[in-house]
Amino acid sequence: MLNEKQKVIQEKLQDIYRVTKVENIEGITKQVTGKALGRKQFLDNLVTYMIGYCYKLTERYQLTTSEDFNVSYVLQALSDEEPETLRDTEFLLEWAISKLAYAFGLDPQDVKKVII
Repeated sequence: MLNEKQKVIQEKLQDIYRVTKVENIEGITKQVTGKALGRKQFLDNLVTYMIGYCYKLTERYQLTTSEDFNVSYVLQALSDEEPETLRDTEFLLEWAISKLAYAFGLDPQDVKKVII
């Protein structure tokens, strides 16, 4: 049984994962923003969003030592990496989602079982 913090974090991670798997991201960003945004550029922006989300986790929740360590580790990895290829960016995002899921006692496979 998940506590409230886990439920909120799981929902957010599922949302992020769902976005990483959208096929027609270029068309959607064109409709929403009016600007053409390539998949790689969009996912790079999502990495930046994940960095902000890690900061939000540390500010909003009373994290255990283990949670804090893992969130800081993900934050450091996201900040240090500059993925060159689309595949590298997709891998980095999936890794971060899995690592954060583990940090909060969630099953990454459950997080990734979302309807796309």
